[in-house]
Amino acid sequence: MNIEVFTQFRLVFGLILIILGLFLILSILPKGRDAVVTFFSVLVVSITHASVAIALIITENMFLEKLSLEGDSLTFYMFLGILILAILNPIIYKLRNKSKRRGSSYSFR
Repeated sequence: MNIEVFTQFRLVFGLILIILGLFLILSILPKGRDAVVTFFSVLVVSITHASVAIALIITENMFLEKLSLEGDSLTFYMFLGILILAILNPIIYKLRNKSKRRGSSYSFR
């Protein structure tokens, strides 16, 4: 029995996963005074990459239905990894780079 597997988008999913992994590493590093990576940039990259991954998985599903092919489980697991990293990156950035607020010395008299 010969089953053809559609793996054309695996490279794109891999690149998105690598970029989000890089942002995870940058999110874990503590922020200095001259921080290149901000919360806004982590949030925008996470949202856009998750949106692209969702669009790709839907497009792949439409191709699979039209061509009567089987889906690739590795691509699906990469998609799940992308969604997990897209959700965790902003959360990890916020938790890791919390600003330590000190109490004000001003008192009401």
